[in-house]
Amino acid sequence: MREWLTLLIHPTFLWVLIQTIAFSLYIRYTPAVNTAIDRVVLSARAAFHRAFLWVRRPWIAMQQVEEMTQLTTQLNEAFTTLQTATGPVSYPLAAWGDFSLLKTYRLLPAEALYKTFHLRANFALLNKGAKDSLYPGLAVVSPRGIIGIIADTTAHTSIMYALFHKDIHVTAILTSQQVFGLTSWKKPVLNRLQLEYIPLYVSVQPGDEVWTAPNSALFPSGLRIGRVTRVETDFTQGFHAIEIATFSDWQRNEPLFVLVPRHP
Repeated sequence: MREWLTLLIHPTFLWVLIQTIAFSLYIRYTPAVNTAIDRVVLSARAAFHRAFLWVRRPWIAMQQVEEMTQLTTQLNEAFTTLQTATGPVSYPLAAWGDFSLLKTYRLLPAEALYKTFHLRANFALLNKGAKDSLYPGLAVVSPRGIIGIIADTTAHTSIMYALFHKDIHVTAILTSQQVFGLTSWKKPVLNRLQLEYIPLYVSVQPGDEVWTAPNSALFPSGLRIGRVTRVETDFTQGFHAIEIATFSDWQRNEPLFVLVPRHP
């Protein structure tokens, strides 16, 4: 016991202990160091998951070939119709509501190297980054609907915050009534969101679609979010409690596209 006590109060041990504590506090509370460490960790994680994706790629490719075959068939039909149509033609990407893509945005294909599933702040690591003209704030969609937003980038990778993230709220419009609300992820159930601030006088029915609103700060307007699955009346708050099933499925390996403005 005396030997341990002597060791603990030895000047060399105390000096090492104090330096270790000081270095830990410096790393924790210095933003520049935190950012540098985060970048190194992100690069290492990207390299690991890129290798893991290479192993899984044959199975993912077979699934995506089938999906792309169906999409190609639909595109050919749309282009054939476009040549003879006298009015607007709807393009066969289910993510679009009344969103006009072609003039103002380009689609940048991306792959998710890694996803989280059981966190309150779910995110995905994408294989495209700043060298591909990505930057924080860009919307990400799947062929079914919106899926997330770019939160951070390195040269070759990006962190995408999912809709299923406690801090992501999207200004949305209930298309059947043209009423604005706000999505949230209060109940941690994947592929389910809550639509808030819809007044009680508004008639809401299961099956009504929810799209991004014109005044959304995160997404362009007219992108499909989901469909109403359940409506409850909350008289204490004066609003409906609405549950939405998202069109995009976080648990599927869907193709992802980043909406990059042609004139940022």
